[in-house]
Amino acid sequence: MQVVERTQHIIKSLESMFKKINRLTWTPLTWVPDPNRERIYVTEKYEKEECFIRMNDFPEEPLWTLFLKGDKLDLEDTPTVWNVLYDKK
Repeated sequence: MQVVERTQHIIKSLESMFKKINRLTWTPLTWVPDPNRERIYVTEKYEKEECFIRMNDFPEEPLWTLFLKGDKLDLEDTPTVWNVLYDKK
């Protein structure tokens, strides 16, 4: 029984890893502030309503939340392959 449970766990981990929203954390992207929404950053590679990141109230909350086509993923740190051009306000 343990082998079956372990195999199922590995499969779920791989499925999660290869979901598109997770792959975005490995994708080099430049994020710029959305002038119409506070604490929201968008990238040119996706429509701004389809894919964006929100800067949260860190450290009480995760630093970022990534939104992609209705899915969301909390991130405790900025992925190293991302370039976030912070708002200079």
